[in-house]
Amino acid sequence: MPYALEDLMRLIAKRNFCILATQGLHGPHVAGVSYFARGLDLYLPTSASTTKARNVRRDPRVAVHIPVPWPLVPAPPRSIQFRGNAEILPINDADANDALERGSLVMRRVFRRFLEKADTETWGENIWIHVRPRKRIETFMLGVPSMTIFRDEKKAMLHFDVH
Repeated sequence: MPYALEDLMRLIAKRNFCILATQGLHGPHVAGVSYFARGLDLYLPTSASTTKARNVRRDPRVAVHIPVPWPLVPAPPRSIQFRGNAEILPINDADANDALERGSLVMRRVFRRFLEKADTETWGENIWIHVRPRKRIETFMLGVPSMTIFRDEKKAMLHFDVH
């Protein structure tokens, strides 16, 4: 049975960490961040004065990499990656908070602690960065049997067109 977009959405929802690349004034900026998912949309909690938030305000084009470790295998992780558009949302945004409620109990507690302890004098108000994939999501070594990959490594990459 082929790996479908719905399978990919379920996997994205199970993960909670990604690497976000934004474009700064002097080149790319990369940051590891937690996220909450709603479908293919990612909601990243942060503060208004962070480099990633400033970069998104200036240029909404971003790239995302979601590592997917192998269970019990010490090997490079499988991966999901895409380019997308980002926007800044207020912390009380209904869609972002719906994604939060879909997250694991542990991640919801961590996030709420983050809100309680946030140094808003230094970092500014708490916000969400909303990222939506643009055109295509690519995966590496996901949804393809290992033996197929070992026989033909070109088959390790899948593409999903999104609108």
